[in-house]
Amino acid sequence: MRYSISDLAKKTGLSIHTLRFYEKEGILRYVERTASGRRVYGKASLACLIGALCMKQAKLTLSQIKEFFDMTKMGDETLPQRLEMLTTARENLEEMRQHIDQCLELVNFFVSGGQDALAALERGGDADAAFPFLTLDGILKLPCKIVGDGKIEPFLPSDEEKAAPKRKKSTKKA
Repeated sequence: MRYSISDLAKKTGLSIHTLRFYEKEGILRYVERTASGRRVYGKASLACLIGALCMKQAKLTLSQIKEFFDMTKMGDETLPQRLEMLTTARENLEEMRQHIDQCLELVNFFVSGGQDALAALERGGDADAAFPFLTLDGILKLPCKIVGDGKIEPFLPSDEEKAAPKRKKSTKKA
């Protein structure tokens, strides 16, 4: 299979400008040219690009990605360094997955609570009593805490806290 630069841009969602930049920087490789000078990309180019994009998603810099590909040409002697780079990429991805799992847990908490609130409404009950985290005034109590680097961790109420009777605020004035 062979792709023109516009075909490759459509296939990957990258702009032609980005593809040219990656080629100029030595990240996109195995680019052939037609007799008229047009770029042609084959399976090797596409595989190289997919690998580069994966490493970029894993928070490796473009210079690190280029270095990785440069080292592949040096042979087995660079295998330890390449393995270390891939291990770092894996660690970065695992950290991102952990953060996504935490965000999913929080979203699932809100979806479940929202479903409880909707069910309460349908029964003629009080949605805020069924799920007091969402109200007309917005979020009253966010069931998470913010930790370093702006990341969130779920802070979900325990079963005991959920079962505890809710106290109504006193409306008496002193």
